[in-house]
Parts: sequence; C-alpha cells; structure tokens
Amino acid sequence: MAFEIVSREEELASIHAFIDEVRAGPAALVLEGEAGIGKSTLWLAGVEHARTRGLRVLSSRPAEAERGLAHVGLGDLFEDVLDDVLPALPAPRRRALEAALLVEEAAADAVDPRALGTATRSALQLLAEDEPVFVAIDDLQWLDASSADALAFALRRLGESQVLLLLARRLIDGADPSGIEQALGSERVQRLHVGPLSVGALHRFLRDRLGRTFARQTLLRTHERSGGNPFFALEVARVLDADIDPVQPLPVPETLEELVRARISGLPPSTREALALASAFGTTSESLLERAGVASDALDPAIAAHVVERENATIRFSHPLLSSVLYQDLGEGRRSIHGRIAAIVEDPLLHARHLALSKGTPDADVAAVLDAAVTLAADRGASALAAELAEQALRLTPLDGWDERHRRAMAAARAHHAAGEWTRARTIATDLSAETEIGSVRAEALVLLAELESVDRAVALLEEALREAAARPALQSVIQCRLAWATRFRNGYVRALEHARAAFTLADDLDDDALREQAQVVQAILGWIVGDPEAPQLPAKARDFATALGGERLVQEATLAVVNTLASSFRRDEARALLEHEEREWRERDEPRSARALWGLSWIEFWAGRWALAASQAARAHDISIQYGLEVPQDHLPIALIAVHRGQFDLAREHSERALELAEEQFALHPPQHMAILGLVALWSGDATRAAVWLGKADQQAAALGWGEPSIRWWSADYVELLLELGRIDDAVRVLDVWEADAARLGREWVLAHVLRCRGLVAAARGDVEQALALLEQAVAQHEAVADPFGRARALLALGVVRRRGRQKRAAREAIEAALEGLESVGASGWVAKARGELGRIAGRRRQEGLTAAERRVATLVAEGRTNREVAAALFLGERTVASHLTHIYAKLGVRSRTELARRLH
Repeated sequence: MAFEIVSREEELASIHAFIDEVRAGPAALVLEGEAGIGKSTLWLAGVEHARTRGLRVLSSRPAEAERGLAHVGLGDLFEDVLDDVLPALPAPRRRALEAALLVEEAAADAVDPRALGTATRSALQLLAEDEPVFVAIDDLQWLDASSADALAFALRRLGESQVLLLLARRLIDGADPSGIEQALGSERVQRLHVGPLSVGALHRFLRDRLGRTFARQTLLRTHERSGGNPFFALEVARVLDADIDPVQPLPVPETLEELVRARISGLPPSTREALALASAFGTTSESLLERAGVASDALDPAIAAHVVERENATIRFSHPLLSSVLYQDLGEGRRSIHGRIAAIVEDPLLHARHLALSKGTPDADVAAVLDAAVTLAADRGASALAAELAEQALRLTPLDGWDERHRRAMAAARAHHAAGEWTRARTIATDLSAETEIGSVRAEALVLLAELESVDRAVALLEEALREAAARPALQSVIQCRLAWATRFRNGYVRALEHARAAFTLADDLDDDALREQAQVVQAILGWIVGDPEAPQLPAKARDFATALGGERLVQEATLAVVNTLASSFRRDEARALLEHEEREWRERDEPRSARALWGLSWIEFWAGRWALAASQAARAHDISIQYGLEVPQDHLPIALIAVHRGQFDLAREHSERALELAEEQFALHPPQHMAILGLVALWSGDATRAAVWLGKADQQAAALGWGEPSIRWWSADYVELLLELGRIDDAVRVLDVWEADAARLGREWVLAHVLRCRGLVAAARGDVEQALALLEQAVAQHEAVADPFGRARALLALGVVRRRGRQKRAAREAIEAALEGLESVGASGWVAKARGELGRIAGRRRQEGLTAAERRVATLVAEGRTNREVAAALFLGERTVASHLTHIYAKLGVRSRTELARRLH
C-alpha cells in the first residue's frame, strides 16, 4: 500500500533538483538523519523520480547483517545489467566482475581488487554512454566493505561520465564521511539533513498510516516523546489506547528500542524464531529460511504487523532498526542461530563466517576452515572479508598453539594491509613484535611493519629484522633483497647492490632456487644501473620479474634494464619480440602486467625512431596504471621524454612535474631523468640558463646515486652540447669523459655513437674544423650502424653546420637536407625548425633564386601544399601552364618532388 509523503516538500524539491540538473562527471546527494527519521521514504521517492526521468537506476538496500559479506552491494547494483555490461568489458575486468559476483567460479588467477574496481568503473562508464546512471544506496553505513571499496575506486576515476548517486546514511556522532563520499570530493557531494516532523505533519502522518486520529494533548505528548521522529512516533501510536489520561505519563516504553522489543515480543514464538534467523541472514529468501527449519507460514504474523516485507519470495525487514534490536537481543543465542545458518548455506565464505560466529571458544578445526576461507576471499578480491575471517581464525586458535597463533597473526596483519586497513595491520604486527621472544617471528612482523612505514623508518625496521632473523638464513635472504630496494635512494645503488649480493650468497648456501632467483634478479637490476659488467643477465628472466621479486617493486626498472641493454639495432628486435610476447600473453589476464610490457615497448620504439607509435604505447600504459591506482614516477617517464623530443613542451613539463611530486611523496627524492627532461624543455625553449641548472642537478643526482650505466643517463649528450654553447668547454669534456668511459667499459655502442658526435662538437668549439669533420662523419656512420635515426640526423646537422663554417656550401647543404629528412621522419618538430634555419644560412643557389616572378608565385603555392588545380585557380592559369612552370622550377632549384621543393623554400 502506497502512502503519501507528508510535509517533506522542501526535501523532495532538493532531490528532484539534484536529479534534474545537467552536469558533467559524477555527483552525489547524501540524505542524512537519525534512525527512523524518514530517509528511506525520501530515498525511494528519489529512485522513482529518477526512473520517470529516464535514468538507468542501479540500487542496493543493504542490511546490517550483510556488512561483513563480500560484494553483496555490487551484486545488487549490477544484477539487472550484467548482460549489457559483461560482453563489453576487456577480459581481465570481465573475469574480475564475474568472479566477484559469483557469475562463475573464481578462475585460477586470483582477482585483484584493483581489477574489480577498474571493472566497476568501466561498467558505469559503459552504462552512462547511452543514458545517465543513477546509483542509489539506502543505509549506506551497512554497505559491505568490498563493494564500497570497488565503488570508491571507480568513482575516483569516472571523469566526465554522467553518474549520479543518491545515498542515505544514518548520522552517527563522530563518524567520518564514507569512502564513497570521500572518493568524489566535497565539491561533488551535496548533503540534505532530514529533520523531525512538525506536530501538524505528524498528525497527518499518523492518520495516514494508522487510519485514526489522536487528541491534541496526546498528539503533543507523542511528538515530544518521539522528538518528531516518524518511525518512533508510529511505534508509540501503535500501542496507545483510544482513551488516554492527559495527566498521566504515556503508557509506553521510554526508548524506541524498547518500543520495538515490546512490539516483537507480542508475536508468536515460532515467528520470533524465524525473525531471529532473518536478522542474522540480512536480506534472505523464503526457501533459505525453510531449509533452516522455518515453516512457510511462520512469518505471516510479522508481515501482518509490518515487521518484515515479502517481495518476490525475498524477506527483508521493514526498518533496519527492527533487525538490529532483534539481533542484539539474541545474546549468546546468536551462536546457535549462526550455527544453523552455517549448516545450510552453500557458499564457502558464508559457511566459514557463520561457523566462526557460532563459536565462542577456541576451536582448531574451525580455525583451519577459516584459513581456507581467507585464501578464497582474497582470490575473489574480497580483501575486507579476508581480513575479518583472518581475525576470526586468530581468535579461534587454541592458546597453546603458539606457532599457529603467530602464523595467523601475521596472516591477519597482511590481510588488513591488503584491505587498506593499515592502522589495524600495524597494530597487529606491532603487538606481535612486542610479545614474542622468538626472533624469527618478530623478524617477520618487523618486515611487515617496514611495508607500512616511510623509507627511512622502513630501513631501520628491516635492519632490526635482519638481526632478529639470525637463525633463519632464508628469511635473511628475503630481508636483504628488501634492504637492497629500500636503501637504493638513501645510500645509493652501489651500497644497495651489496645487500643484493648478500641475499644471493645466503640463497646459494641454502641451495634454494627460488630465493637464488629472486636475489639474482635484484642483483641484476641494481648491477645494471650501477654499471657492473659482472651483473647477472636479465633478458632470460624478463617474463618472471614480478614472481621473482615477490611483487611489482622492481618490474619497471628491470624492463628498462632489458630495453636499454638491447637498444642497439642488432638486439632491438630481440627486445621487441620479448616484450610483444609479454604484452600479448597478459593482455587478457592481467592489464597492469601487460601495461608494463607496453611501457617497455615505448622505449624500444623511441630508440628506433618510431615516436608516434612509442607515444601511443606509453600513453596506453600510463592510462592503465592510472585506472588501476598504481601511479608511480616511472609511468610518466617515456611520455615526457617522447613529448619533449617532439616539441610538445607543455605535455613534457606536465608529466615530469607530476612525476617529481610523486617521487617526493614516495621516495623523498627527485629522479634524475625527470629533472633532465625539465632541463631539455628549458633548453629547447631557448632558456639555456635554466636548462643548465636542471641538467646539472640531474647529472649530480645520478652520480650521487651511483648510476654507472651510461644509457640511463641519456641526457648527457644534450648537457655536453649546452655546456659548449655556454662556452664551458672544460666542463663539457669532463662530463663527456665520464660518459664515454662507462660506455666503453660496458660496450654500449649506441651511446658511443653519441659520444663521437659530442667529440666532434668539442673539436669544432676548439676551432679544429678538420678533426670535427672527421669525428662527425664517423658519428653519422656509427649512428646508422646502431639504427639510431634521431642520433644520425643530429650528427648530420652538426656536420652540415661545421661544413658551412668551413665554406663547404654544397656539402653542408647536402648534410643538412639529409638531417632535415631524418628529423621530419621521426617527428622532431623543434629540430626540424632548427635544421631549416641552418639551411637558410647557406649562401649560393638557394630558395627562389633564379626563378621568374611567375615561377616564384607557383613555387610558393605548391610549397604550401596546394594541388596543380588549386594553384591554377588561384593564379588564373591553366593546369598545363602550372605543370610547365613546375618542370622549370624543379630544374632550376635541383629538386625532384613537391616535398623537396617545400624544404628548399622553407
């Protein structure tokens, strides 16, 4: 039966205005108020209005008992749209959503919560392409954590998609805004406080609901007792007789909870038993209650009394307070209720959770069941539920099972860490490190604590863990690997490498292949960066980086090591094939991993001179990283480097400045590469002074970190050229000497090609033209040998400039024109302009010299890109006349095509 909404005109107007407003991007309206104040009534009205306005409505009404379950809210929201959404999602996202919502059994690969969040985002965006999406959640405080996390992750990344949220939440003193609200930001969240009804409004409300009126004094006293809360007032009015003594207190309990208890207590025992089961279930079905032994008609009295509602064989409480009071009043009887539920539910996570709640004392068997459930919950991407189950397993572990208690305490701490509950994880790990006298257990706790702290604090904790793990060399090997990574910025890569070598020695002594491989990979990466010629080889292990490293920590550094090691032409195809295979293999299974391969491919194509393709790959890799919430400074590096070389200075500056911000937050350090990019932005924008500052800082930082690998210091050639431009020849030679020594020692042929070019520029700066020409001619050949088109073009340009200064005009023009062709082919727009400027400085047969006035007019229009027909129309000539002029123009200027003509004239 539908009832009129009484005295909520302003609230309804606000809800309608929120829904009707056209806006870009997501926004939320939050209905806030105490229990029973009427939020759900307004929420339902908002949902109905959204439907009438043609919005796609996704709704969920979670119950308190469902708060600890997995993905219940997401299941509600997407229940009716899965057929529209799933086929359109990329495979990794589709599988994540299917596994989380139990559309199919969880795949062998665990569901990454980030993949589920990304799938949620993609699903909302897909639905919003056709019509605005309206996400409505009542009783937001009961939404399960895994659904809330996925939704918050998605909302942070929705961009301009039209997604509106109507949220109803109970006001609780001191409670912070929900994660969903925080994800949107305060500027996109409106709040509507739902207050009490007036006396007159309460009169109309009670008359409408109960079909009776009350004396004025009785109504005033009911309003006073209930505080204008409609649900409270309704419960009071239900128990009032028609004849109330106006001088006596109202013959009703003092609190709403007591009123609810009194109302429920009047129901038959079998009904109360059925309600008790329903309160522990949350929203449930009649068939499930029947399996628990509830008679089909047991709930009829509760339905008649408006305690529960039946809709499509689903049972839900008419108000969440009814369920809460029922469940609280069960006391110790809750355990038997949960035991009955555990015996009938089929889902292993539900079974494990109810089984745990049925036990009040330690039970080793149940704790073992929970261990398996923790793993399953994590595999489904339900990290919050996994953490809850892990804590239950710890609670139910017998006190004398010290080893099991320590193991489960660590498991609980790690589960909370994975769920983003770092405070709880830190508390458990800290307690464990303080209570145990067993060094190795304490060491494990300290290792976990290190993951939760700043870099400096993490190093101190790992060093302490290393001492505590003296009796466990395997654990020491793991800790040494962690120290190698954690200290690389603090103490430099050379000292960090010592930790990696120590880890390898420990693993080798144990003859442990897994530990040996992990240590070897870390050693190989750090060894490559410092320029250690004895470092282990990486390429054969490229596909196993993440596994060998125990996570994602060094994968990009490892990828860059492989790419730069194989950058020379004769091995570039090997690197490309390796990374293309990696990208194909993981594209449909693990998007972040496929993105790392794309990131590496962007470097390969950059060195190969295929800059447009490289930019596309780098942008795709960055987008995936952002979508999955994995942003690190390295994500921005190829985008910024390619952009600055293409003359896209604003884009390069934007990405490098963002990378420096991230690095400051994550490492308290500025990476040299991004400082170098800002130096190139300044240099190629004409600010040599600022460029010298940035490139100088980059060079100093790389030296301080111990970066002996020359290919990772790719800016050195530009720094040398800048120093020569500023007249600082000795400084340029000093930088060049170090760079060349490292390249020669490690056999980096493509770096040596740049060194040759720089040596030629140094000779030219010193006035030794003959030596400069010889060196630059060698540099051109060397760049060509290593298939470095940009380097070759720069060497040709430098050669042309030196030839021009030596009055070798024809040879200079030939070199610069060849350089111009190479620069245009890669898309180096700034360098193209520079090359054209150098051509303009060469005297002799040039530009339009020797052409008649008519030929000059035709040549100018053709050079602008016009066709013969367009030129003829513009000059009022016949097309044959234009063709004839072009024949003479080509002969006089010594060009053979329109492209060459355009170059000559510009």
